[in-house]
Amino acid sequence: MSEEHHPQPDVSMQSLRRLLVVFLLVIGCAVVLVNGWVVYSIWQRIVNETQNNARNLSQSLSRQAEDTLLPVELTLQDLRDRITLVGLDAERQNYLRTLLMERKASLPQLHGLFVYDRAGNWVLTSQGMLNQRSNNADRAYFKYHQQHSDLDLHIDEVIRSRTTGELVIPVSMRLNNRDGTFRGVLLATLRIDYFRQIFGYYSLGDKGLLALMTHTGNILYVRPFVDNLLNRNIANSPLFTHLLKTSSNGTASYKAALDGVERIFGYASLKRYPLVITVGYDKKQLVQAWLAELVVYLSLCALLLLVIAALGWLLLRNVGHTIRDQEELATARDRLTAMNRTLQTLALVDSLTGLANRRQFDLYLDRSLERANKLRSPMALLMIDVDSFKRFNDTYGHLAGDECLKYVGNALLNIGLRSDDLIARYGGEEFAVILTDCGQEAAMRVAERIREAVAALEIPHRNSESAAKVVTISIGLHVMQSNQPEDRQTLIGQADKALYQAKLAGRNRVEIFQ
Repeated sequence: MSEEHHPQPDVSMQSLRRLLVVFLLVIGCAVVLVNGWVVYSIWQRIVNETQNNARNLSQSLSRQAEDTLLPVELTLQDLRDRITLVGLDAERQNYLRTLLMERKASLPQLHGLFVYDRAGNWVLTSQGMLNQRSNNADRAYFKYHQQHSDLDLHIDEVIRSRTTGELVIPVSMRLNNRDGTFRGVLLATLRIDYFRQIFGYYSLGDKGLLALMTHTGNILYVRPFVDNLLNRNIANSPLFTHLLKTSSNGTASYKAALDGVERIFGYASLKRYPLVITVGYDKKQLVQAWLAELVVYLSLCALLLLVIAALGWLLLRNVGHTIRDQEELATARDRLTAMNRTLQTLALVDSLTGLANRRQFDLYLDRSLERANKLRSPMALLMIDVDSFKRFNDTYGHLAGDECLKYVGNALLNIGLRSDDLIARYGGEEFAVILTDCGQEAAMRVAERIREAVAALEIPHRNSESAAKVVTISIGLHVMQSNQPEDRQTLIGQADKALYQAKLAGRNRVEIFQ
């Protein structure tokens, strides 16, 4: 009887298979764990970004609201001082009426300015001569000043104007006789449509909420809800029950008292006035955005696991072939890395002028500001605009306009600035120069050299406002002092204002922000 011989298994291949199975299990578990951590991190990032956006927007809107109310308060104070000084005699009323009309015309937020006597009768209005003797003694703000002797600014609930039918916010002050007795009321009415317009610029999503309220919880303006909710009191909201009691500004997540929708809120109290701004982002929309991002990410991760499994199977079939594939993948990865570095470099350079682009400018300005604030060193920013560039394009064409921008860019490069300074194309025909560790006198010298260098190019511009009929530039300069740290928005804003002053002063000049 013959003995049957079976081939012995390939021990090395079996060991390799076992190692590969263990490797794939470890990789699979690691991918699952990493994915779970990344999924959580993505959600936390979305929440943190939303909280920062809500906080920053609420603080920005609170400052904007203060900027809206401050000139109104100063106008009422000035009017009260003038009435106390000159009185309300018939011979003085024409002067005061003209003053009211001028102040109303200069403040777009105003619906009107009014003066009432102690009985609530109209004495003066910014609408000119009185057609009828109207009485507003029944208004809540009038009754408030009758009962309160303080002279501070008072902001009352939203009312509908009896003259125009518009919704307005009454802002009033008490007017006293010289002996301190009640003489009447000074009233300024703010248009709700003005807040609707300035707050309408901000996009908060379909169910985003933005509200202006009194410190007692009365709604003065809210979007996207209807006007019927104005004057509704939401003092039972978590915002008023405990958040504002612990901090004047911050963020929190809770259900809105108006509709019960859970939102991530940012809130800020106005420092000067008893008002609160709140901004809310719908949390359900954030979840939807998170899920939409996860679909793509998880699909890529699943594809990655399939690729790993396929590579393991291929490794069992042909180790050598897999090694060659890995080498090719490494080569492709190196090429991709090199391409990414090239693309990253291109992403920071303006393709037309070869100067730094807006993105590089923003990054460098943030780093320079951080360094200047840390070292307490001065820093200058030059905002440069080509004068009458639209006329140049209209006269010579856009191709010639591009060539003109190239020449201007080369002129800036040839000024010979320090290696720590940055020249950038800010956008369109605007350029910007960051001068680190540079005081006002040195910055002015650099700015004048730049202006003269561009004028020396003598690029023809027959429709220019300059006498030489050549291309010129205007420069706005702002220097951040070492003892007065500033943020990016302030620095750019002040330099832009200086540029605007240079334009108004006749162009082809350097103006420093005053």
